[in-house]
Amino acid sequence: MALEAIDSVLQQIDDLVRRTGGGGGLVFRLRLEELVRQGGRSTENAIAHYLTGRSVSVATRIDLVRMAGYIRSDAFLLPLQKVIELGEDDMLREQAILSIARYNDRRALDILAAALKKIGKPQLQETISQAIERIKESSTLMAMLPRFLRGGRSSELFQVTLKVFKKTLSPVEARTFIAYLHHGDQAVSEGSFEILCARGDEAVYFFVAEYFREHGRLLLRGAEGRVGAARLGGLAAALREYLARYPQFLPQLRPDVLYLRDQSRGAAWGKALSDLLSLHVPGEAAQAAPGAGGNAAGAPGAP
Repeated sequence: MALEAIDSVLQQIDDLVRRTGGGGGLVFRLRLEELVRQGGRSTENAIAHYLTGRSVSVATRIDLVRMAGYIRSDAFLLPLQKVIELGEDDMLREQAILSIARYNDRRALDILAAALKKIGKPQLQETISQAIERIKESSTLMAMLPRFLRGGRSSELFQVTLKVFKKTLSPVEARTFIAYLHHGDQAVSEGSFEILCARGDEAVYFFVAEYFREHGRLLLRGAEGRVGAARLGGLAAALREYLARYPQFLPQLRPDVLYLRDQSRGAAWGKALSDLLSLHVPGEAAQAAPGAGGNAAGAPGAP
């Protein structure tokens, strides 16, 4: 959106908020939501300012807080947390609790759990506790995460849970598994990598790349055995799934993939890496398939 158009939307939001001194109800919230979606991140930041400021009435801020729960932008998380913990009106704080709960993910749980420790009012504590329970009951991630974390101790249940996560999690939910990439249980660690590759977005690239580099060279030590070879093949297959969706990252990882592929000596996991290298990168000249005659770009002897 052009800068002039954004300025126009921001001015409309400012006028709308300041005209509605006593709270505007449903019509106000719907119009505001329309403007925020229209203006994107810039307008979300403007709403975030209103959420924690005191330049408008409490009634209007309650409407703003409620609308924030429907839009569920990342820009609203910290302001809503501040309202819950420091808000001057209990109705406002209660609505912020309900809006945070609408995010229905690990971030919401963490914010609510932290607030539960800081807030001493019984009524608000009860609202927070109920919101936490609702998230746990309704979220596939929260309900099944304990099964996933059992890892190798319950292999069959772990595999079923892993398959569900790889098919159902949102990109935001997938980021939860960054914390488990270096888990002590091998199954949990490698399963977390698979989930990030299957469901993660561009925001998790750094973690995907670092894990592949470190873990790939580690697994190379045992690649001559069946177990090590299978794990390397799984690592390559998972990374291919991620790069098939975000091929712009392949050039950065190509030297690492080539290094591992060149150590394969014809093993099946080397073929998996060659398949990965054959992915098309938009804007890049077509490359000869590694190992299929000719040299891949970046391989020794390539022009």
